[in-house]
Amino acid sequence: MLLKTLTVAILSCVVFASAQYATDVKFEPAKPEKPLRYCSSVKQWIAYAEADTGLVEITHLKGVQMDLRYGTFNNVTGHDLYCGVQRAFVRKDAFVKLKRTIAIMEKDMPGSKLVIFDAARPIYAQAALKRMVAGTPYSHYVSSPVKGGLHNFGLALDLSITDAEGNLLDMGTDFDSFERCAGLVGEADALKSGRLTQEQIDNRNKLRSIMKKAGWVPLNSEWWHFNAYTREYTYENFEKFGI
Repeated sequence: MLLKTLTVAILSCVVFASAQYATDVKFEPAKPEKPLRYCSSVKQWIAYAEADTGLVEITHLKGVQMDLRYGTFNNVTGHDLYCGVQRAFVRKDAFVKLKRTIAIMEKDMPGSKLVIFDAARPIYAQAALKRMVAGTPYSHYVSSPVKGGLHNFGLALDLSITDAEGNLLDMGTDFDSFERCAGLVGEADALKSGRLTQEQIDNRNKLRSIMKKAGWVPLNSEWWHFNAYTREYTYENFEKFGI
């Protein structure tokens, strides 16, 4: 009887641990019945960004290429938040670090490029992302547009890297994945379970190493997300966008 009780208790702990630390459970938001293109909103945003002397456009910067997912329907919201526009901006502080990143890449990974998924993000786009996860267990994954995430200050980048032939390195998950293994926090478990390979983790670490050398702060829950400063410093010293 005692053995049976202990066995049940152990199995219960295993099930609980598996549920708590699952690395292969995907959250995939339902696609909208009528996908929208936010053309008037992005037009206002571009005008705002061009007029803001604290912002620098990085669209044609040597060593980077654009793959702004929110400028397509191929993103977690299912909407084209940027109406096809592939223009990216960052704060001057972040631009300095981005230039440093490119210089490091030219030395450590000659021929490779940074692929930008998102940079400075207007508040309307942040609100659309927040609506997508509202009422779900993943609501905390997306910053509130009221306080703003660091993208809404122009001080964050979502990005990946290519090899010398221009192929994206395999990171194990796509950009904006909600899997636990999408970040550093879930990598060890994912490697054990076979969800991630050592090569995929090594590729992430290449990106992290380059970005950290240039002064960026990685987000442990997303392999693609890097901040120019900590959230605390940003909230104390910068203002989020007004549009």
